[in-house]
Amino acid sequence: MSQSPSPAPGWYPDPLNPGKQIHWDGASWGEPVGVPDNSSNAKKTGVAIGVCVLAVVGLVMSMQSVSLMTGSGPVWTGVAVVGVATAIAFFMGAATWVRVLACVLLALSLVNGFYIESQMSEKRDELTRVFDN
Repeated sequence: MSQSPSPAPGWYPDPLNPGKQIHWDGASWGEPVGVPDNSSNAKKTGVAIGVCVLAVVGLVMSMQSVSLMTGSGPVWTGVAVVGVATAIAFFMGAATWVRVLACVLLALSLVNGFYIESQMSEKRDELTRVFDN
C-alpha cells in the first residue's frame, strides 16, 4: 500500500474557513507557536481606539455647563458613557494602558460630576436663603 506524500510544512488554505489559512508543521495542522494572530491584533487595536474615543466623548459630556433650571442630567449621562467605555475595556480584553486610561477618565468624570452637584446644591441653598428673607 502506498501513502500519498504529506505536504511540505507551511501555510495552506483552511478548508473549514474560506479566506483564511492554516499552518502545517509537517506533523500536525494548527497555528504555529509564537506566530502572532493579525486578526487578534486588529481587534485589540479597534477596541483600544473605540474605548478611547468613547471615554473622551463621555468626559467632554461630563464637563458641560449646567443650570439650576436644566439640572445636571447631561453631566451624569457623560459619566455613564465613560463608565460604559471602561466596562468595554475590561470585557473586551483591551490592553492594560487602555484599561488604566479608561479608569482615570472615569475617575475624572465622577469627580467633576460630584463637584457640579456640590456647586448646584450651594446655589440652591443660596437662592433659598434669598427668598426666605
